[in-house]
Amino acid sequence: MKHLATFIYAILITFLSNSIYAAPSSWGKEDKMSSVEEKINAKDYQSAINELTTMVESDSKNADAFNLLGYSNRKLKRYEVAEKFYQKALELNPKHKGAMEYLGELYVETNRLDEANQMLARLDKACYFTCEEFKLLKAAIDRKSQGLEHSSNW
Repeated sequence: MKHLATFIYAILITFLSNSIYAAPSSWGKEDKMSSVEEKINAKDYQSAINELTTMVESDSKNADAFNLLGYSNRKLKRYEVAEKFYQKALELNPKHKGAMEYLGELYVETNRLDEANQMLARLDKACYFTCEEFKLLKAAIDRKSQGLEHSSNW
């Protein structure tokens, strides 16, 4: 009986140990994304791009990473590259509100207001009643229409 209890205890310890060691890998994506967001907030876009590139190489279905690749490239005025990343994010997740907003802002920055308004209409459908992404894109379009400089919020 004592050996059975020791055996069960050993199995329990092994199980709990594996669970504890397995947890960080599931948190890893959040930690990496947090690191990227810190770089973006510090306007260190190239470092963010480097980290995001590694992320999408290991997870080619990460719409958030593709969206932030688009954002970082847009901030470096690499508009064609940014647009491709936004399109990829929307291909992976057609209702990705952040990608819709940022792609719309890219259209504003590149003087493509018709396309920006189409993206605003798409965002309006995705948001139902309204959302922050819709408000930010609408404000960017309005500023551009009034001849004011575009300023994006992150």
